Amino acid sequence: MKGDLLKRCKEHAKHLSEISGVSGCVLSTIKRVFLYSSNTHRFCEECTCSRCNELNTHLYGCNEAYRWNGQYIYYCPLGLVFTASSVSDDTGNMVGGMIMGPLLMGDCNDVLNEMTDSMHSKAVNLPMMTTAKVTDLAAILSAVTAYAAGLPHSRVGGFIYQQEKLLNAIYSAQDKMLEGDTTPVYPIETEKKLHNLICSHDKSGAQEMLNELLGHIYCSNNFDLSAIKTRVVELVVVLSRATIDAGADIREVFLFNTNYIQEIEQFSSLEELSVWLNGIMHRFIAYSFDFAQVKHSNVVYKVMEYVKANYNQKISLDDIARHVYLSRSYLSSIFKEETGESLFSYINRVRIEKSKMYLLDNAVSLVDIASICGFEDQSYFTRVFKKATGVSPMKYRSSRGNTTLL
Repeated sequence: MKGDLLKRCKEHAKHLSEISGVSGCVLSTIKRVFLYSSNTHRFCEECTCSRCNELNTHLYGCNEAYRWNGQYIYYCPLGLVFTASSVSDDTGNMVGGMIMGPLLMGDCNDVLNEMTDSMHSKAVNLPMMTTAKVTDLAAILSAVTAYAAGLPHSRVGGFIYQQEKLLNAIYSAQDKMLEGDTTPVYPIETEKKLHNLICSHDKSGAQEMLNELLGHIYCSNNFDLSAIKTRVVELVVVLSRATIDAGADIREVFLFNTNYIQEIEQFSSLEELSVWLNGIMHRFIAYSFDFAQVKHSNVVYKVMEYVKANYNQKISLDDIARHVYLSRSYLSSIFKEETGESLFSYINRVRIEKSKMYLLDNAVSLVDIASICGFEDQSYFTRVFKKATGVSPMKYRSSRGNTTLL
């Protein structure tokens, strides 16, 4: 990102920061450096969270924004909220991003209470917003970056330019087939080259090979959408296996493949299918980048927010897995790996912490507290509470929460 585009992004980040009270910065996703910050001293520079890599966190946010219509809201490993919007050049390719944050969203005490004393004293002064206002900020940020770039964020996103290249590949394939007298043979060597380019994280080279394969598939099947869909399913398998060879998590790739096959059936035109397939290739390549830790952290904090918002209801592992689009077993393993405790244990811990507030109110019965906090019954609530705190709910209430007196 350079020249007038960088200048506009800096100006807009400054104005948006002043009007919202939230820090803004501009990031180059190509050079992987921060180009501007509205604050001289950024909060993240003083963060002591050992699990956080600031640059990777925001590269991840910008990449997700590029995939999801120009805006994305995400958490850092400390639990603070950011919103990112991708910035594209005149060809539609992402060259950078604008980021607003950090800020506190929702029940701020839940986030602050999990911080160390040193970080708590700094974070308590951050801007606080409701979920609705953060969504509004993300929408405005997306509009600002679209204006700065002169390109609207759309479902096609950065793939508009690639469509022109695909058309050229189709015309080239048509010419070759018209020149030959024999039935066209599937270019297996091109498929092998595509595999190797994905393994080496070469996006532009992989895109070129993908276009060649699509040109052949379209022409050899006489542009019949139904027949092409079948070939595309096979091509997705090729892409996914190349991504796994490049280092992506096999469980995650296979899980998403199920959704891809369902999506392919819904397309009613070759244009839609082509745009979608270009996006899938970029997503597969992104899976092999070193964003795994950040991605998993983001999933964990989405889970935590879900639990905090639904602790008073019956929560199943299936419910949470559906919320974050992961399998039950995979979700359980990464949550345990990130937090050091099981998801079941975390749910109970949130419920216990909520119950402590109600226990300080003598007007609320233990039966009601158990129900309000999502426990099956008072007996189960008592067992879980005592195991977690070392005292019964009644003793906790009688001591007014001061367990050192017991």
